[in-house]
Amino acid sequence: MSNVNDGDPLERLFDFIENAPADEALIKMDCNDCCEKITQLAEQVANGADLNEIWPEMQKFMNYWGDCREEFDALVAVIQQERAHEGFDFTDIDHSVFS
Repeated sequence: MSNVNDGDPLERLFDFIENAPADEALIKMDCNDCCEKITQLAEQVANGADLNEIWPEMQKFMNYWGDCREEFDALVAVIQQERAHEGFDFTDIDHSVFS
């Protein structure tokens, strides 16, 4: 499969039409309604799981829907940062620098 980001805009449009995944469950999915499932998926990926192994159809879907991919990647990054700072004692911060 060619990369949807290569080529001129018309070529990318035809590539998208020809190769975009047509999984009805994903197309009908509302991320707001499936927030818990998406969060659980992001937590697994933040722990090192491969999205393509967990849910290959979602991986294919995100290859074509950049906004969805960006939001998912951002959620994974937030989860990873939260875990990296678990147990951090914020009371040790010099709060005078924020005044």
